[in-house]
Amino acid sequence: MKTKNSFKVILELFSIFFYVAIFTVGGGIAMVPVLERVLVEKKKYLNKEEFTEIFSIAQILPGSLMINMATFTGYKIIGFWGALFSCIAISIPPITIITLIAIFYGKFIEFALIKKLILGILAGVVGEVSGITLKMFKKTKFDTFKISLLLISFALMFVFHVNPIYVVIIGALSGVLLGRGY
Repeated sequence: MKTKNSFKVILELFSIFFYVAIFTVGGGIAMVPVLERVLVEKKKYLNKEEFTEIFSIAQILPGSLMINMATFTGYKIIGFWGALFSCIAISIPPITIITLIAIFYGKFIEFALIKKLILGILAGVVGEVSGITLKMFKKTKFDTFKISLLLISFALMFVFHVNPIYVVIIGALSGVLLGRGY
């Protein structure tokens, strides 16, 4: 999507990813619904299919989910500079916050209020991740193959305690070898 106002779009992408990185508690997966709301529903830079495709690819690639999403989204919308500035924007807040936490962690972790705050944030993140999972689940068109793959993956992880990386690799290979064209 090359436009006359490329610089304006790049700055807007920077501000979107910077804002999401600052104000979304819970890390990468918790940022997904916020990004979807802004990029798909509000700004209409992507449609729902494009957003879901970027999310799926970003999730299976190594590295940070949000850096992958920022890079792919920026590139899809405006090219190299969009990818670069989106990636920088999503990185600045967590690097700053992690640095500050590292400096002050030992001084504040003993406070009961801080411990309660961390527990509350954890509960909120679990709720957000559950909501995202349910939303993605509802968007999926299931058939026998997908249901079988879902159940086998679940069993491998929670019954046989197979490392999730291997489960993803098995799922990807199964999709390539046994899946029908979609």
